[in-house]
Amino acid sequence: MKTFFRVLVFGLVFMPGLAKADLTITPTHIVFDGRERFAAITLINTGDEQMTYQMGWRYFRMQETGPAYKSSETSVTEFDLSKHIVLTPRRVTLLPGAKQRIRLALRRPEEVPDGDYHAHLAFSPVVEVPDSLEQEKPTAGIKINVGYTIPVVLRAGDIDVNFDIADVGVIVNEKTGKFKALINVNRSGGPYGAMAHLYVYHKGHSGGEEELVGELHNAHIFPEVNHRVFDVFLTKDIRAGGSLRVVLEHSDKDEDKKFVYAEKTFPLQ
Repeated sequence: MKTFFRVLVFGLVFMPGLAKADLTITPTHIVFDGRERFAAITLINTGDEQMTYQMGWRYFRMQETGPAYKSSETSVTEFDLSKHIVLTPRRVTLLPGAKQRIRLALRRPEEVPDGDYHAHLAFSPVVEVPDSLEQEKPTAGIKINVGYTIPVVLRAGDIDVNFDIADVGVIVNEKTGKFKALINVNRSGGPYGAMAHLYVYHKGHSGGEEELVGELHNAHIFPEVNHRVFDVFLTKDIRAGGSLRVVLEHSDKDEDKKFVYAEKTFPLQ
């Protein structure tokens, strides 16, 4: 009998329209705010094989140090958001090039404590082992199936939260010559977080127009942490000096809903 291992690898997906493992997911996060009760996600099979995905829920707790996220067996808050969302459908089969819309309906209780509540919607590939494998000669093999999750957030009450870009450090990889900014962001206020983008702009010491030299599309901060340090790779050698302007901006597919959480300019020494 053939030994056949299946390894399911989950990755947090936060980049708009990210296409990996032959699957595009858009948008890459959902926020239920105010009176919103319905949302939708589109899956697109960008590979050349038919694929089946099962939808479910996973929980992650954000951490201030070490890996950004730690898996949890249960909801990280007393209010389990996943218990109040209906998914339609919960399983899809996509031919190459096909797309499927997944609908989310929030059944919001009358009383929800103020704050942000998050769970992660998981897309798990369903792999069926052909019967012919049972008849093959004994061998050993591994098949790695990649699953992805996106955050789903409910915001209840009047949002009370502040963010401050505390400091920025810049390091350079001497082997590759690549620059990276280490951006320290603090959170304060009520039990709310931010689904945000980070943008880094550079202006030379002689003035002139500033240039976008780095951005991070998953600069999220959940309410269980009070600060995070983000790594943003830069596209320019900034040893000539000048200044860096860092902007933490609310991310939303609707341009009219975008706003700046925090902004600060740092001189380069």
